[in-house]
Amino acid sequence: MTFHRLTLVALSLTAAMALPCQSADLDLSLNAQPISSDTLWFGHTTPDTDTIVSAIAAAEVYGGQARSTGKLNKETQFVLDQLNVKTPPLARNLENAKVALVDFNQTTQLMKGVEQNNIQAVIDHHALRDNPISLSAPISINIKPWGSAATIIADDALDHGKTLSKTMSGLLLAGILSDTLNLKSVTTTQRDRELVKTLSAKANLNPDEFAQGMFRAKSDLSDVSGYDIVVGDYKNYTVNGKEIGFGVAEVLDSSELLGRVDELRGAMAKARKNQKREQIFFAIVDMQKKTAYVITNSDSEAKTATKAYGVKQNSQGIFVLEDTLSRKRQMMPAIKRALAN
Repeated sequence: MTFHRLTLVALSLTAAMALPCQSADLDLSLNAQPISSDTLWFGHTTPDTDTIVSAIAAAEVYGGQARSTGKLNKETQFVLDQLNVKTPPLARNLENAKVALVDFNQTTQLMKGVEQNNIQAVIDHHALRDNPISLSAPISINIKPWGSAATIIADDALDHGKTLSKTMSGLLLAGILSDTLNLKSVTTTQRDRELVKTLSAKANLNPDEFAQGMFRAKSDLSDVSGYDIVVGDYKNYTVNGKEIGFGVAEVLDSSELLGRVDELRGAMAKARKNQKREQIFFAIVDMQKKTAYVITNSDSEAKTATKAYGVKQNSQGIFVLEDTLSRKRQMMPAIKRALAN
């Protein structure tokens, strides 16, 4: 039976920017546009594990259909292969489609062709800032400060008595493990930890072993071009009128990518041009060392990074940030502060 309940915040995004967030349990049938079978769920334009599994889970839990937004990275493909789940079809012909968003709320990460007033719902764990979607009427929104969008969907489903299958539990588990780096990121919350325990039991998976398999798959970049590495986990931002890009590669061992710095810098220059960015940053995140290696490719970017992070470049021209794993909570906020002053 399709599950048609969603713990949500029913307000326009414009209002949400100015008002405290008040959440309530509402039935989607109370809305002018409840989730229908032809609603397409998808995430941001460069899909990661959380966006893909959340789209699949949201379609199962709330109704509608899951879609992908591009080529899957190796970690996400590993998860789907391990759980014997097919890749969702690519989102196409979106001009008149009803859509629902997972894992983002920014227009800079929205698939081309989407009419914003056709957006039916948003499930996200990011702040409402940097060009959020703009709507003419309230919609169903569920935003919580947890480690992943998968956490929100799993919590909502279990809270309303939805039975999650072994496969669905594994998918949601993967989303949490991926976005929290197996509960080691500063974005991790107590609810993430609780649900990893619950979902791993339902999926009959050892979370540490599952996470290691995921991270090994994600770390295998030897056959991936420098450009695809830079834009593989990449987001655009507008900060104080400046167009900024920030890519991240999370790996178990940073040595291979640190040996490709010149190639990565060339790829960054290409990405800056293609994405029409004023500045672009790229971080190699070593999950074992809990260290981020931030690469810049221009004097202006290096100046911004120096101001943001308060450290000097090493002999390779890299900013080495210890105890740093999160772009969302650590690396990008520092860049925003530096550009705001």
